[in-house]
Amino acid sequence: MPGKTIEKDDRIRSRFEYQKIQKEGKRFRVSNFLVNYLIQDGERVRFGITVSRKMRRAVDRNRAKRVLREFFRLNREELTSMFERGLGRVAGVSLVFVAYPGSEKLKYQEARAQLLAGFEKEMKRVGDKR
Repeated sequence: MPGKTIEKDDRIRSRFEYQKIQKEGKRFRVSNFLVNYLIQDGERVRFGITVSRKMRRAVDRNRAKRVLREFFRLNREELTSMFERGLGRVAGVSLVFVAYPGSEKLKYQEARAQLLAGFEKEMKRVGDKR
């Protein structure tokens, strides 16, 4: 599928950026995930993933990361439009997903439903503050 790849510029790669998003941004929690986000200038939606070390096995941590990468890859445009509706303008967003124990057991569709519901609720809250 053309246009459905994750490019290098789409990823948050430096520790400094992760810390900046966690410090200056906002966050919300859905049952198995925490999402930190920072609204910035530009139009690019970027993402990073961290996984709790409470997930003991590497195979579980890797599965959770795979599900989150797939969520971002397939729902990037939807996330962009949600932030546009919530903010009332085009904005760049940096997202950091944190996976907690239990997320490795979720099927993609279950994780997608949880995350999209969380984003919808958060955008409603952000839109109300405008």
